[in-house]
Amino acid sequence: MITDKRNYVYWLKFRKDTGPLLRSFLIAASGLFLVAATLHLTPYFTKSGEIDFIFFIVNLGISVLFLLEYLLKNKVPLIFRVFTLIGTAIFISVLSFFRSGLLGTGEISLAFIIISFFVFLPPIPSLISAILISIVPAVFGICVYFSLLFFPEELGIRNQSPREWYFKSVSLIIFSILSGFLIQRLRAKLIKNIIYLKESRAKILKSNQHIDKLAFYDSLTQLPNRYLFETSIHNRILKGQKDAFVLLINIKGIKVINALHGIGFGDQILALIGNILKQYSSERPDILIASLGGDEFILWIENSSRPRIEDAIIKFDLNNNQTLTPDRLGHRLQYRVSGIHFPTEANDLDEVIRKLSIAMNVARENSINHLVWFEPEMEKKIEREQKLKNQLEKAIESNEFKIAYQEKVDIKTQTVVGLEALARWSVNDYGDISPEEFIPIITKSELIVPFGKNIFQKVVNQIPKLLTSYGNEIKISINISPIFFLYPNFNEYVIEYLKEQSIDPKVLIFEITEDVFIDEIETIQKIVSSLRSNGISVSLDDFGKGYSSLHYMQKIQFDELKIDKSFLDDIAISDRNFLLLESICHLADSLGLKTIAEGIEREEQIHRLKKTSCHIVQGYLYSKPMILFE
Repeated sequence: MITDKRNYVYWLKFRKDTGPLLRSFLIAASGLFLVAATLHLTPYFTKSGEIDFIFFIVNLGISVLFLLEYLLKNKVPLIFRVFTLIGTAIFISVLSFFRSGLLGTGEISLAFIIISFFVFLPPIPSLISAILISIVPAVFGICVYFSLLFFPEELGIRNQSPREWYFKSVSLIIFSILSGFLIQRLRAKLIKNIIYLKESRAKILKSNQHIDKLAFYDSLTQLPNRYLFETSIHNRILKGQKDAFVLLINIKGIKVINALHGIGFGDQILALIGNILKQYSSERPDILIASLGGDEFILWIENSSRPRIEDAIIKFDLNNNQTLTPDRLGHRLQYRVSGIHFPTEANDLDEVIRKLSIAMNVARENSINHLVWFEPEMEKKIEREQKLKNQLEKAIESNEFKIAYQEKVDIKTQTVVGLEALARWSVNDYGDISPEEFIPIITKSELIVPFGKNIFQKVVNQIPKLLTSYGNEIKISINISPIFFLYPNFNEYVIEYLKEQSIDPKVLIFEITEDVFIDEIETIQKIVSSLRSNGISVSLDDFGKGYSSLHYMQKIQFDELKIDKSFLDDIAISDRNFLLLESICHLADSLGLKTIAEGIEREEQIHRLKKTSCHIVQGYLYSKPMILFE
C-alpha cells in the first residue's frame, strides 16, 4: 500500500516533469505541420496537379495552434495540451481516412495517438483509450459493409473491403497492447529509477547535512566548532572587521560533577551551558561563540571595550538555570575567563588561542575566578618555565643540585640542635633559581620522584660530614614532597638506602606538609607509622597554613610541629597572635610534640618565644641557608 502510494506520488511528479517535454514536442509538431501545409502548395509552384486546400488549411491551422500553446507555456493546462495533440491527431486520421482511405496517413496518425496515450497518460486510462482509438478503422469498415461509405475507384479496391478495415483495427489493437506493454515496462523502470534516485539524493543530502554537522558543529553543545569559528572570523576580517576581543571560558568542576553524578549528567550540564551562551549571544550579531570541546568555550566580541566585558562577565551567572542550581550540583558552578584583544595582542587565531591558554593557566595557578587578560609577561614566564623544565631534566640526570643547610637553634642554650636541608639550583643563563620557582615546575613536569631521590641521596651521603661538623646529636630535616611520600615502596626505598650508607635512621627527620594528606589519610598513617618504627622522625611542616592540620594531628602521630611563619610575623606587636601561638604550643605539649618556630628574623620575636614552651627556632636571625660542602 505504501509502495503503491509512493509510486503514484512519483507518477504525478513524472507527469509534471513531462511538461517541458510536451512543450518541446509542441514546437516540433508545429514545425512539421507547417512543412506539411507548405507541401500542399507544391502544385502551385510546379504547375502540375491541384492544390489540396482542405489539408493546407487544416495543417496550417494545427501548426498555429501548437505554436500558440508553446508560446503560452504554463498558462495552458497540461491536460489541455495533451488532449489538443490527441484530438488533432484523431481529426487528421479521420480526415485522412475520408479523403484517402487506407492509402493515407490515417493509420500512422492513430499509431502516433496510441504512443501519446502511453507516454502522457496513466497506465490503465492509456490502454483503454488506445483500444478505443484502435476501433476507428473498424467503424469505417462497418460503414463500408452497410454501404454507408463509398470510396472512389482510384483509391483502390481494398478500401471497399470491410475485412481490410477490420484488419487495420486488429493490427492497431495488437500494436496498442505490445507498445503499451513495452512503454509501461520502460516507464515503470524509469519511475522506479526516479524513486531510487530521489531517495538516494535525499539520503545523500541527509548524510551531507550530518557530515556538515559533524565537521562544523560540536556534537554535544551544538555550537560551532573551532573550524567553523575560524572560518566565520576569517570571513569577518575579509569584510573589514579589524577590532575585537576574544574570550576563553573554562568551566570549573566538571570532573567532580562527572564523578558525583555520572558522565551523562556532566554532558547535560555542558549542553545546557552551551545553550545559555547561545541565548546570551543570539540577539548580538557582533558576538560569535564556539565550543573548543570538553569544558572550554570561546567568544569573539566586536564593538565593545574591556570595562564593558569585565562588567558583563561579573554579571554573567550560570547558576540561574534549574538544572544548574547549587542545590542540585552540590556547589555553585564556577568558571574562569581569559581574554585578549585582536589584533593588537595576536593577529592569528592559533596565536589567539595559545595566548588565551597562557592567561587561563595563570588563572588556574592563582585560583583566580572570572576574567584574566593576557599580558606579554605571562608568555615570557611560560617560555622561561619551558626552558627551565628542559634544564631541570638534565640537572636531575647529572646531579647538578646543591644542598644548603639552615640551622635550628635552641634559644635557651644558644646551641645548634638541627639542620634543615634545602635544595639549591643555579643555571648559567639565569643564575640562582629560587626553590619557589623550580619546585612547582618539577612538580608539574612529573619529575618530583627522581628529584626527591636525588636530594635524599645527596643529603644522606653528606650526613657523616655534618655529624663531624655539628656533633652526633644533630638531626637532619629533609622536606619530602607529597608525591614522593606516596610513591610505591617509599619506606622500603628509604630504609634500604640508609642501610647501604650505614646511616642511623634516628638522625633523620622527614618534614611533610598537609598537602600529602588529601584523600590519602589512611595510607599516610601506615607510612608514618612504618617510618617511626624504623627510627625516622616525622614533622608536620607549615602548621596553620592550611585548614585541616588539627584533624591530621588527631589521626597521625607526629614527632614535631613546625609553626608556619605567618603565625610568627606579628607576635611581637599583636597580643592576639601571641595568644594563638601560646595555644598552639600548649596543644603540641599535650600531644608530646616538639615545636619549632620558623621564619624568625627579629629579636622581638625571640623575646616573645621565650615566654612559651617553643624554644627551637629557625630563621635568618640566626642562620641563612648555606652550601657547606660544594
